[in-house]
Amino acid sequence: MENSHRHVERSRDIPLLGDSSTTLGMTTLYLPTAYAPNITYISAIAHSERIYINVEEPYLRQTFRNHCEILTSQGVQKLSIPIDKKSTQLGMIKDVKIDYSENWQRQHWRSLQAAYNNSPYFLYYQDELNGFYEKRYGFLVDFNSELLGFLLRKMQIEFRCEVASTSLSHRSLSGVETISYQPYQQVFNNQTFVENLSSFDLLFNCGPESKSYLCKV
Repeated sequence: MENSHRHVERSRDIPLLGDSSTTLGMTTLYLPTAYAPNITYISAIAHSERIYINVEEPYLRQTFRNHCEILTSQGVQKLSIPIDKKSTQLGMIKDVKIDYSENWQRQHWRSLQAAYNNSPYFLYYQDELNGFYEKRYGFLVDFNSELLGFLLRKMQIEFRCEVASTSLSHRSLSGVETISYQPYQQVFNNQTFVENLSSFDLLFNCGPESKSYLCKV
């Protein structure tokens, strides 16, 4: 398996907010909500003691707040949660509602099954995970928060996560400018490791070893 040399800009992928000059070792971390967030996001949590999800940031279209990327036989696939456009008029992410006019839950679940059914750990988590694609959540932040908690628990990452209910005035941090990931075995990598995908990819391929992997990032 070839090592990947593509670097990830932390400031682009995760607009971190906090009270420390670096990300690693930060005790308190402010993050935007995210759908099954990428490994950079999860790694930041693994290196922090307390996490706040900023729910009063402005809603931004076409971001990881409502989409994630998984690896399929056809390459990287983006899964996007449709948003109720009327709810975005209020401006804040906490007010954004999920649009169920189309059955996106079935589409996402089938995509996850097709991508990871042959991974080492998908079968261990599928029953509990399927519940997230059967229950209807009104607000995007509620769905994201509960799914994030599930992913972190299965990775055996201890965390304290709270909602930041007031506007944050902390300065924006770029943290560590670039990250170079060590490869792990993926189902559809064609000998080239694809890094910084959704935390789904890490969990289904590494299972309980995900935490050890993240500690090396």
